[in-house]
Amino acid sequence: MNFESIGEKHVLSLLDFELKNKAYFEKSIAPRDEDFYSLAGVGNHISELVYLQRQNKAFCYVVINDTQDKNIVARANLKNIAGKTGEIGYRVAEGVSGKGIASRCVRRLVEQAKNIGLSTLTSEVMDNNPASEKVLVKNGFKPTLCFSKKYRHKGKLLNSTYFTLEHLN
Repeated sequence: MNFESIGEKHVLSLLDFELKNKAYFEKSIAPRDEDFYSLAGVGNHISELVYLQRQNKAFCYVVINDTQDKNIVARANLKNIAGKTGEIGYRVAEGVSGKGIASRCVRRLVEQAKNIGLSTLTSEVMDNNPASEKVLVKNGFKPTLCFSKKYRHKGKLLNSTYFTLEHLN
């Protein structure tokens, strides 16, 4: 697996990744606007992320498999950086879930956070995503705050838990 900073060269492969995994992702997270699922939509999304990266306000990666097709198999983002705190998020393709890729993403984001001097990372998980909770706990994150019925997803109110990893340095 290779981590690459997201850039304009990833527009087509990111669109393919998002379209192929749309139904899978939407089982546990809110759907993206339909406008996102086009070359222009993904292009704009990447442009925003590249801008934030240039400002050192985000560090966004795509994870490329090592096979000949070089498909994106995951995304990993360190964003909402303020002071010594940042937020992480990740998405792993359905076809490779359960193979440790999410943990690799989290470890990479923690490493990046340390490199830029952050001391705390957070991540928010809805209670319909126990796999993500497991990955965070496995990587040292602790649940710190729970919101009852914070999100409506597929007609159901879901709780949300904030996880925190402190004292990175």
